Amino acid sequence: MCIYKFTVKATRERFMEPPLHDTSEHYIAAYSYDQAHSHVWGMLNRAGWKIDEIRGKEVYLQDIRDSCDHTTD
Repeated sequence: MCIYKFTVKATRERFMEPPLHDTSEHYIAAYSYDQAHSHVWGMLNRAGWKIDEIRGKEVYLQDIRDSCDHTTD
């Protein structure tokens, strides 16, 4: 499993208002880049956003918590 960071520039059309332009960042843990990319693309499309640009890269995460760390229980 890898972690990917996607930076997305998207536009959403609105009724009787100017289009809304947004840049957002998404961090996704997935088995592959394609799986993560498809998830971000689909999630934004279902929400009514038109993807103008999407950039992704692998992010390295090191979990250095102790095995007896119970602060999140």
